[in-house]
Amino acid sequence: MSYQHARLQATPLQRAMLAAGLCLASLQPLAAHAADASLPQITVSDSSEKTSQAAKISSGALGSRAEIDTPFSVKAVTVEEIEDRQANSLGEILKYDASVLNGSSSNNEHPATVSIRGLRIDNLNGYKVDGLANVNRGTELPLEMFERVEVLKGLGGFMYGFGAPGGIVNYVSKRPTEDTTLSADFGYEGTSVYKEHVDAGGRFGDDQRFGYRLNLVNQKGDTAADSGKMDRSALGLALDARLTHDLTLSFDTLYQQRNTTGGTGLTIDTAGKGKFDLPAAPDGRTRLYSNGVFSDVDYHLSTLGLAYQMAPDWKSSLSFRHSDSEQTGKKDQLWIRNTRGDYEDRVTAIYRKYTFNQWQGMVEGKVQAAGMTHQLVFGAMLKKLGSAQPVTSPKTPVGSSNLYAPVYFSTDSVNYSGGIYHDEDITEKALFASDTVELTKQWSVLGGLRYTDFTDTGYSTKGTVNNLFQAKPTSPTVAVMYKPVENTTLYASYAESLEPTPAAPVGTTNANTTYPPTKSKQTEVGVKTEHDAWSGSAALFDIKRGATYQINNADRTTTYFADGEIRNRGLELNGSLRPMRGLSLDGSIMALRSIMERGIPAVTGKNAVGAPRLQAGAQASYEIPGVPGLSVRGGWQYVGATEIDSTNINTLQAYSLLDAGVNYRTRISGHMVTWRANVSNLTNRKYWLMYQENALNVGAPRTLSLNVRVDL
Repeated sequence: MSYQHARLQATPLQRAMLAAGLCLASLQPLAAHAADASLPQITVSDSSEKTSQAAKISSGALGSRAEIDTPFSVKAVTVEEIEDRQANSLGEILKYDASVLNGSSSNNEHPATVSIRGLRIDNLNGYKVDGLANVNRGTELPLEMFERVEVLKGLGGFMYGFGAPGGIVNYVSKRPTEDTTLSADFGYEGTSVYKEHVDAGGRFGDDQRFGYRLNLVNQKGDTAADSGKMDRSALGLALDARLTHDLTLSFDTLYQQRNTTGGTGLTIDTAGKGKFDLPAAPDGRTRLYSNGVFSDVDYHLSTLGLAYQMAPDWKSSLSFRHSDSEQTGKKDQLWIRNTRGDYEDRVTAIYRKYTFNQWQGMVEGKVQAAGMTHQLVFGAMLKKLGSAQPVTSPKTPVGSSNLYAPVYFSTDSVNYSGGIYHDEDITEKALFASDTVELTKQWSVLGGLRYTDFTDTGYSTKGTVNNLFQAKPTSPTVAVMYKPVENTTLYASYAESLEPTPAAPVGTTNANTTYPPTKSKQTEVGVKTEHDAWSGSAALFDIKRGATYQINNADRTTTYFADGEIRNRGLELNGSLRPMRGLSLDGSIMALRSIMERGIPAVTGKNAVGAPRLQAGAQASYEIPGVPGLSVRGGWQYVGATEIDSTNINTLQAYSLLDAGVNYRTRISGHMVTWRANVSNLTNRKYWLMYQENALNVGAPRTLSLNVRVDL
């Protein structure tokens, strides 16, 4: 069966999604009677519904604590805001946080790729689900399954283990609801992408002992970006059982099948060509991908957990997580030759499989000693990652064309060969502990340490070990916090972290060479405050990190280096203001200085790759007086000039994006109905996204999104 034919066949999950769509269709008579319906006076809270800094967040090895009590910079975006903005990707969710930069379109081979504080977080360690391991590579997670998305900015080595120093993204799953809930929504996006989504939750049994939360999604159609295609189905199920008053057993599972075309990547081919200015970005709707290009990803995640409230101030948890992702496809990489936009199209056949298993146990609680309160956390973790890839996966030239008048070539002759082999195993064992000591009502100190036993084993195509790296590092963190008043925290913190160093990429003179982990250090001072009408935070940070970069040689080859040091120093400012009833304003700005301080002479003193000097974001929401339930919103994002290569040959120009939307909530026949419309990139700005060194993606075009939701 051909790939195109297979995509037309409805799977059982897709048929379930179709049933959900029919359920929505059955509600249409309600709309027909809308004019006759009695519309009671309703009160609608601010649609943006921001999280309070007093709300609990996940903090890895620090346990669960209020955001205002953490000595780190944190951002959380709730499901209400995600739905109201109709954000369909991680980049869209976080676009108004100036510390976060999107690097990829949602249809790309590497979607959901962001940088934090000018440092791209890695796809295998930087993205968590409920604080545990998750394979992020190759897919955009089904956002309908999550209650909020949290971002820890800066080093997370102590709290989560190995990972890039930019930060950690944590998706928090929807949990069973105390009351019975059922909602259905229908959405439209781009040129013809339709989505059906059902969300149901509740409890049953004696004493409401058993809980459930079920989410079903089906989405299919032609996207605005790159004139691509989208076909995905997803299922999320969360169950829990209150075995006793203090003991709860939980099981969560999530599955998504996501098939896309589009999202073509571009490489600036300056090796041996001399310097040339970047070509202007094409319109985001321009189709660049050749015939036969696609990406299919099957993603699965399951978690079994046990939580025990041992005493009023003590609780423990034990969990097992399995996550796997299998990606097949063919991708274009357009090698740009000159300012005119001429390119050579090289196609690669893709197969990647990742499997994560993680076991983790934690105990946290409070004790009184010597007149001081100690908030203690102890834990142990075992994590295993395995991967597989083709023996041979060439980058095959299929033709040459131009960005502004592209020719679509056939990719039928491009395939990987030699079979699939198991190429790598990573085992990470860790013990961690932290103590937050409340010295007085105003002063507290935190100390934490994670010990890790790390083994990375690489295998040849014949199954023999061709490289082995072992390390047993410790990752400390220390902090001092001062609360002059209950709703304000000043802090200073220091942390260290390790991350796996990427192997030299294919195409370099030292391709596939492996390196030991990269060490990072961070110092941060900041303040957080929360008030009825406003809240704000500020943070000064200084991050030192081992560097990797590529250098073009005189013989038209490229060599990969893993040495030297990058230093990122910056200031973050974030604020929320409610100056009057119904009006909500949010703003964020980051000024960053990222310099290669040590390396070969060609890069020392240069601006680091992928680190804009200035980023900013703002959004406003206003409830229209006299029309209960009607609100309008607007958003603005600014990304400053960004270097795309280590020798600073080319710089991406700064760009701004505008968004606008309207939401209307009302009751029809006793049911709450929410209508939403949103336009992103309102002015249809043409711009480049920075993915990694000398690698770009085309920014998304103006996109209209519509949605109607009925709470049954």
